[in-house]
Amino acid sequence: MKGTIFHRDSFLAHIQQQLGKGSSAPTSIQRPVWKHQVNWETSEFLSKEELVEQLKKQCQQIHTRVLETTPDEAPSLFRLLMTEYGEGSVMTSSDRRFSQYGFDAMLKGLQKEGITVTSWGEDATRDENLRLAEQAKYAVVFSDYTLAESGTVVLSSHHGQGRALHFLPMMYIVCIEKSTIVPRMIHAVSALHRSVEEGVRAKGAIHFISGPSNSADIEMNLVVGVHGPVRAVYLLIDDE
Repeated sequence: MKGTIFHRDSFLAHIQQQLGKGSSAPTSIQRPVWKHQVNWETSEFLSKEELVEQLKKQCQQIHTRVLETTPDEAPSLFRLLMTEYGEGSVMTSSDRRFSQYGFDAMLKGLQKEGITVTSWGEDATRDENLRLAEQAKYAVVFSDYTLAESGTVVLSSHHGQGRALHFLPMMYIVCIEKSTIVPRMIHAVSALHRSVEEGVRAKGAIHFISGPSNSADIEMNLVVGVHGPVRAVYLLIDDE
């Protein structure tokens, strides 16, 4: 329910006056210009291949497997992963890139083999989507951006991709377009902010996911995959 704000201007003016900043509210906010731009300059001049190598190296530290592939071979590589890790039900996000890279035909083939394939449904109820995500062995999604510095995939929540899809299935498969790899967090956040300024509707939530969950709460023994997927695999698609 949308509420109504009463006496906002007078309330804010009172706070400004108490802070010694006068009673008039500023008409605009000026962004500061920083003398040093370390946040931008770190890894700024790395080539795309160097960013890929940085990503692969970091993923070794966060227990995440990286497999490089081509647009044509990406669907068959996922099928090979299912052979390696064991067959099971699959749930995907509703993303046009599954059709773009030929996943649709492969997923239909899985259904003919008797494997359950579902998609996070825009028309399904929340409880239905949660139930399907909980039952799925594989979650398959596309990242919006990927941070080479930390091995973090950046994904948004929307009607075709609920946040539970990232946490409930046992296996987490993220398809990463090489063109979307950026050096670090500020590059991804700035791109998302810029898209909103250009009129794109802001997403309900933005998730920064760095491999499977880790916990060392019990006697400092590291356990991977405690609070989410047991394994995470990045399929790095060379789309350039």
